[in-house]
Amino acid sequence: MSINHESIENLHDECFRVLRWYQDVNAVEVYDTQRECFVGLQGVGSQWHRHPEIEITLVTSGSGIRVIGDESITIPNSESLVVLGRGLPHYWKFNGKSSGVSVQFSDIRLLGLLPEQSRVEAKEFIDRASFGLEFANSDRDNAMAVLQQLSGDTAGESHLENFGLFLQLIGKLVQVPVDATRRISSMSFDGSFNEDNYFEMQIAVDWIMSNYQSEIRLIDVLELVKMSKTSFSRHFGKFTGLSFSKFVNETRISNACLLLHSTEYSISEIALDSGFSNLSNFNRLFRQSKGIAPSQYRAGS
Repeated sequence: MSINHESIENLHDECFRVLRWYQDVNAVEVYDTQRECFVGLQGVGSQWHRHPEIEITLVTSGSGIRVIGDESITIPNSESLVVLGRGLPHYWKFNGKSSGVSVQFSDIRLLGLLPEQSRVEAKEFIDRASFGLEFANSDRDNAMAVLQQLSGDTAGESHLENFGLFLQLIGKLVQVPVDATRRISSMSFDGSFNEDNYFEMQIAVDWIMSNYQSEIRLIDVLELVKMSKTSFSRHFGKFTGLSFSKFVNETRISNACLLLHSTEYSISEIALDSGFSNLSNFNRLFRQSKGIAPSQYRAGS
């Protein structure tokens, strides 16, 4: 792995860029305003990463596990809309094909273009997004039409029109009441990228996400990243907001939630497939995380 954070280049000094993917979150297309078409771009959505730009992501299809900040949950097999603040780590692990649209923008450039009152409203929204925001269906649907216009094959017929659509998208999201959104992460992250050991933390998270269904030992991760237990634990908690064992367990429980919702496997089969070797331990940790037993979760899903 050679990436320690996603490097975002807004093409031709634009304050935002539009991306879309149809099957693989790592095979995205970005709109090039000079060529007036979408061009291929190697994405890093399925790697734990962060960037200083704000990101608006609409997932239109696909299921799996999503990590944003210190939250790890099941990706619903339906449309979902989130806004990610500056430096907020995220990771999309889809089980198979997926599709979606993302708009990434510089809050500094955007705020510099807005008149005073609009700037105040946008700044309040951007501050709330530092924890990550998830939108309810009705508000998501209001933004979907604009995102579809920005990501459609007819986008770019007018640069000014595209910029107007971008401002319209921000305006629709700003208008959503606070109580109609869900804060995703329990902690915010800044947009700084000069922290020591970020690269090692990315390796550790990616390794966990690829191996959580098997036995995971801290000693193996320490060997992988070449760090001491004390140093690793300190940095891992800083970067993910969770202890190593908590992160592993939450990832496994998210997978269990997906299987409980989408399969008829027995509880014991799901526990084993999610990396738990002990059924009683799985039931206890699941109840601690979700507040109900796995059987109750299945019945209500």
